[in-house]
Amino acid sequence: MGVEGSTMARTLRHIPNLMYYPLPPIEDMPWREKWLTEIKPVLDAMDLERVLGEGALVYLKLLIVMVLYSCSYRDAVKMVNVNVVVAWFVGRKVGKSTLHDFVGRLYGVRKKLLEISFKLEEKCLPSYLPASAHLVDFMAWLVDSFLLDLPPGKRSVETFREKAELERREGNLERARKLLSLGRTKRRFEGRWTKKRGVSHYGLKAVAVISVSLFVRSITVKPANFSDKRFKSPLKGIKITDRGFSPSPTQLIAREKPFTTLRVHVEFFGTYLNAFWRPYGTTTWRNDVFLHVLGVIYNIKMFLAIQRRTPPGRRAVQL
Repeated sequence: MGVEGSTMARTLRHIPNLMYYPLPPIEDMPWREKWLTEIKPVLDAMDLERVLGEGALVYLKLLIVMVLYSCSYRDAVKMVNVNVVVAWFVGRKVGKSTLHDFVGRLYGVRKKLLEISFKLEEKCLPSYLPASAHLVDFMAWLVDSFLLDLPPGKRSVETFREKAELERREGNLERARKLLSLGRTKRRFEGRWTKKRGVSHYGLKAVAVISVSLFVRSITVKPANFSDKRFKSPLKGIKITDRGFSPSPTQLIAREKPFTTLRVHVEFFGTYLNAFWRPYGTTTWRNDVFLHVLGVIYNIKMFLAIQRRTPPGRRAVQL
């Protein structure tokens, strides 16, 4: 039995990729694997490598795996070896450091990446768009902000106080005074404190601009204490906002129907962010990249939902 087991172990180690294994039936897959099987045909059909570079689509797929499975770079790379569906979705193996470096490249084209995914709206038949798309007959955008909490960091005040007390007992009063002045809160993550509805939050704020068809068009990442009144969207058309934004000829504060009805729809993206948001990096710009990846996934899922309502013969993609 021992010889047979060792032979099997050696054989398994020589399997180059699990992607050659047949996929299980889709009805037996967990929801994350089902999402990957649904997203892959749309990702492959989008002209993403024109923006990202040849072969870069593999890295984007691994970032999507990180988002869906809430895992690290290392775990996302290892899942290609142990998960048949992930191996089929990604297509090939890459290194952890290479994936980490790709995030830096993606930062410069993140807005173009989101813009390409937004163009999926044009492939949908207007009659099958969500009901919110037919509530207004002019160019309008839904704007809202969402707080993104980050770990506040470790407090060093208590440590410096203990050291200062030891110095004081030894008679080093000047040294003790300097130690007390050094006591502060050290932050690992870049963020700011703010208060909303009486509750304190530390982290970032994402300001999303969404079409009336509920596709994400723009995501702007700011510190949590950024005031909504300072936000200026570069997109043309009327922005329908809440009272936190400043009223202007191009920004309409939703107080009456149908605008109050539209305001409800923008919360769908906020719920989606709360479900998948986590600190993807210590710096603001790395979290910015992953928020745009979240926006791409959201747009693809919205596109697929519309395609399911469309008759099979008129769909842009076959499901």
